[in-house]
Amino acid sequence: MGLYDMDKFDRQVDRNLKGKKLEKEGKIDKAIKLYEKNIIENFDGNFPYDRLAIIYHKRNMIDDEIRVLEHGIEVFSKLLMTSPRTDVLFKLNKFKQRLEKLID
Repeated sequence: MGLYDMDKFDRQVDRNLKGKKLEKEGKIDKAIKLYEKNIIENFDGNFPYDRLAIIYHKRNMIDDEIRVLEHGIEVFSKLLMTSPRTDVLFKLNKFKQRLEKLID
């Protein structure tokens, strides 16, 4: 990972932490904006995908929940081919299972 990539990753992690804090403060819409920015940038951790899926599910925003899960599946499918991490398949399968429950 180059310096630019680390800066980007650090910004994304910072957004996740701020989003988590905003959620605790009840500022869910502001948290959503931060998490959405991370998934637009194809963040390679599950946190923003999980949080958005949960938030959208609670709000009965099923189309958005499906969109987020499909995006997570796309990102983690690519990671499966490129990342040395051992948790990628597990997280990919979690996204797939959650999506299957939604569309059944």
